[in-house]
Amino acid sequence: MKRANQFSIRQALLPLVMVAFLVTSCDTTPRQREEAVASELEKLDEKANAAAAKTKDELKGAQRALAKQRAERKQREARGPVAGKQAQMEKELLGNYRTLSQVPADSLRDAFVYFLQQVRDRKEVWTTEDWDYANAVYKRLNERERALHDDIILRHATKIKALQAEYVALENKADLKDYQRIKKEQAGQ
Repeated sequence: MKRANQFSIRQALLPLVMVAFLVTSCDTTPRQREEAVASELEKLDEKANAAAAKTKDELKGAQRALAKQRAERKQREARGPVAGKQAQMEKELLGNYRTLSQVPADSLRDAFVYFLQQVRDRKEVWTTEDWDYANAVYKRLNERERALHDDIILRHATKIKALQAEYVALENKADLKDYQRIKKEQAGQ
């Protein structure tokens, strides 16, 4: 693969190198021009090799960080929820809507609005464990939405979809922040 990349880079850049030397080569012999082209191609090969090595190192670092992130998640899952923490998070994130089985279709939009407002307010101080609890609450909200789907008016259903998309974006941003924390820790080692 490395050889193929070098060949394709060389093949792409060879005409440019040749044109540059042809323009300035009126006072040189064919051998001198050939040596100059070979020298330039060698420099390009070195740059390509350095770039490939850097990319390979960055990929290995990313793989290590993702593996650590997965391992931390599995460790949290194996530990399980802290007694009372899930109920506390449901109370904070759902407020009066925490008994989701009793939330009617015409109030589900309001439950999502309340939930997202609480997430927005807390997202900056949450740990990855807090996000785990929030994800469990979000999952319950989505289950209720699926159960009531046919009874939700279109205007509310559209708002719910927008709020779901926002939550996913916020959660992905938190995952990225966690990934960056791990990369920073690895760089410091």
